[in-house]
Amino acid sequence: MHCFNHISIVGTGLIGGSVGLAVKARLPKVRVTGFDRPDILRAALQRRAIDVAAGSLRDAVEFADLIIIATPIASIPALLPRVARYASAQAVVTDTASVKAPIIRTAAPLFPDGRFIGGHPMAGTEFSGIRAANPLLFENAYWILTPTDPHSTKRQKTLAQFYATLGARVVALTAEEHDATMAMLSHVPQLTAVALTRSAGKLHEASKRHVTLGAGGFRDLTRIASSPFGMWEQILDANRAEVRKALRTMIRELQTYERSLHRSPGALATAFRDAARIREQIPRGMKGFLSPLVEFTAFVPDKPGMLAKLTTALAREGVNLKDLELLKVREGRGGTFRIAVESEQDRRCAERVVKRLFPEAR
Repeated sequence: MHCFNHISIVGTGLIGGSVGLAVKARLPKVRVTGFDRPDILRAALQRRAIDVAAGSLRDAVEFADLIIIATPIASIPALLPRVARYASAQAVVTDTASVKAPIIRTAAPLFPDGRFIGGHPMAGTEFSGIRAANPLLFENAYWILTPTDPHSTKRQKTLAQFYATLGARVVALTAEEHDATMAMLSHVPQLTAVALTRSAGKLHEASKRHVTLGAGGFRDLTRIASSPFGMWEQILDANRAEVRKALRTMIRELQTYERSLHRSPGALATAFRDAARIREQIPRGMKGFLSPLVEFTAFVPDKPGMLAKLTTALAREGVNLKDLELLKVREGRGGTFRIAVESEQDRRCAERVVKRLFPEAR
């Protein structure tokens, strides 16, 4: 169990506010202090995401045993020396930035005893600010930790247990592994969504009028194209070297497809098989502090209330759904769902429930 009694959140927007709400919902005895602009702090107090609004950074952090810096990434390097100056020598300090190497380089000499542990919650919405904060934002989301000292395992485990209490699945990576991975899994997908959306509008004049015809695949791939550039400018600037590497890999891959199509579409068969094989690995096989989830697939008939019927029955059996993903739909018949549960025992129980509810689904 974690041992944090007083938490300070520097930056009470979407992420910081959601941390506060999650803490107050799950750990109501923990004292939460917030530091931000006065108007944001007033909103955080109104939403009960924090207990106390600090008037200065020193007031916010000097008595905290966990300090979470949840400001935009560009402001963190300047904040770290000030936090190091005011924080208790026993406090654990972490952040929520989505690029880690530059943060770790700045933090390591300021916290030479390994008290700084970089963090990145892989959760968010298309909205921002304290008004959009949600106590369930981190439920089943990955929270990556990048310690400055990999040998400071006791602090890492304590912080991991704290985030697990908020519903997250905690994973440990080096800062370099994190940034290279996020370049391909998060930053290039953002640029790809922007490029695909712009390309659809440029293909020919008619496409600008008919882009609304985009079906599920196009909508899914371009959902994040509306993300605000202000946030992404800081991320792309901080991780530009890894993003450029990942982009070059993506461009080379697309160029091979263009050459394959010139010869024959059949030449893409290997690419499709490889992609399907790699896609099946998600979200398995990640090293972390928590046990991996157990997964199975279930076909749910296309009738009103069937999914609700399934989840209600599983709840009655005490099976906690950790993740649910629609893999494919057969129009008029139903959909195949990937369902993740906590244990092999839960999986067996859930499969029995599915067979009992939908005996015709074979």
